[in-house]
Amino acid sequence: TQRFNNMKKLILSALALTTAAATFAQSPIDAMQLSQTELRGTARFMSMAGAFTALGSDLSAINQNPAGIGMYRGSDVGLTLGIDINSNKTFWTGGSDTQTKTTANLNNAGYVGTYNFGAANDYSVSWGFTYNRLYRFNRMYNGNLSGFGNSLTNYIASLTDGVNPEDLWMSDSHGKELFPYDNYSANAPDWMSILFYNSGMINSETVEDGGDIYETDQYRGMWQNGGVDSNGNRVRATSGAADFLIREKGHADEYDINFGGNVKNVFYWGISVGITDLNWTREYWYAEHLENSLMPVAPAGYQLASHSDTELYSFHRIDGTGANFKVGAILKPINELRIGLAVHTPTYYTLSSTGFGSTMFNMTPAGGGRSFDGEESTPIDSYDFNLNTPWKLMAGVAGVIGGRGILSFDYEYDAFGDMKLKWDDGTDMTYNNDNIKKYYKGTSTIRLGGEFRATPQLSIRAGYSYSTSAAKPELKDANTAYGKSYGEVSTAGQDPSYRVNDDTQYITCGLGYKYQGLYFDLAYVYKHRTSAFNAFTPFTDAYADWSTAPSAKLTDNKSQIVATIGYRF
Repeated sequence: TQRFNNMKKLILSALALTTAAATFAQSPIDAMQLSQTELRGTARFMSMAGAFTALGSDLSAINQNPAGIGMYRGSDVGLTLGIDINSNKTFWTGGSDTQTKTTANLNNAGYVGTYNFGAANDYSVSWGFTYNRLYRFNRMYNGNLSGFGNSLTNYIASLTDGVNPEDLWMSDSHGKELFPYDNYSANAPDWMSILFYNSGMINSETVEDGGDIYETDQYRGMWQNGGVDSNGNRVRATSGAADFLIREKGHADEYDINFGGNVKNVFYWGISVGITDLNWTREYWYAEHLENSLMPVAPAGYQLASHSDTELYSFHRIDGTGANFKVGAILKPINELRIGLAVHTPTYYTLSSTGFGSTMFNMTPAGGGRSFDGEESTPIDSYDFNLNTPWKLMAGVAGVIGGRGILSFDYEYDAFGDMKLKWDDGTDMTYNNDNIKKYYKGTSTIRLGGEFRATPQLSIRAGYSYSTSAAKPELKDANTAYGKSYGEVSTAGQDPSYRVNDDTQYITCGLGYKYQGLYFDLAYVYKHRTSAFNAFTPFTDAYADWSTAPSAKLTDNKSQIVATIGYRF
């Protein structure tokens, strides 16, 4: 939209400002966002829904269970390319909108070498290097919300309560006004409070003493609930609508060094060291259009506005690297049965965060007169931090049927409640880590995959995967009347919104063709997931009323077409 483009132009001015000290740690919401993985890999792996914990001899399977490399009897080199077709749909009361984007990906590439030995070549060692794309951040949502019962300005006002107004716009000893973000003390107010105060979107309550008006440390936003005031006059409630737009892009990639072996064609083992690379960018734009709102006026006080527009823009980028370790084993007691087990340590990330935000505001007085405009932007906020993603446990069983078919079943547990956020010096972000345990739990994933060899050259494959949601009721139900007792949801930066994901499903199918050492695989993968979007967290406002936030339902439908070409020798 034009307003969004204007906001982006305004925020460019912040790039020229000196980088300020960090004002926000990362939040549990960010930790969850950055710890996600999805079904990606070779076409054979994806067409069987990734049910490969008990299988091997695949360039993606050895990333899942390193023991899969021990099942190789020769060398393998392969390359996998894919096309993602993302359909992101937003549902709100009275409407919906769909954003579609198509991108190309390098899903997997790798090499495995094998050395066989023993009297009957029944021992072997294998080594390899693989690249895998773990996750692609590539989506856009937008929506128009109505029927909500409070404003983002009231939410920020509630967070600002208790802050001295003089700390929101500082002056030096000569009375010269300073840039409001020049306060680097430990007790400096949040930048969201400074943004909204200086752009005119919140203001402090006032008291009169001897004809002079003084500002207090209690704040009001623009939304009024209506009812009867202290003079018995009926007050009309504020009403309005909101727009939002979210853009995300980036990726998480992993480079694995694998080593494993085979003992008597019965026991297979493997270890893997993974190096990860992560890049994530998020832009968030949120605007409210209110009727009959309370307009804060300088130096203090309020004025009724017939119409007002408030806008918030937030930019956040995180990038860095990490490392993890994997170990696995596969047991084949008989040729028709394979049992697999693998454990993944957390990925220990070292990350850098960069972000800034901006606000714009205008209003039309109810009684006529001059309109008011205000705007504010932050400098760039940059700092380093560490993230430990969940550890994982995988178990699988696979059966070979009649020499022509394979049926494989996997179970995976991801300990999302054990994620950890730390400062770059290793100090725990205790508050955020406590909220991680409050908001998130371990997830269970089941995967079922099958393959049938129709001819010696042609194979047909299919699969299904289902993952439970990591969100606890304290997060999932926070923005409902049922969740009133759960309190506010902790977010960070200049983006007060949060998203809660439901269960995730994959339906997959594919074909495989091989001629001598050459093989070609093709897969189609369909992903479906719903989520809840909340513009800000529920809170208790200045009227002592508990308020939910504007919300919408989000749906991710992704289709992937994946092709692998490789050669075994």
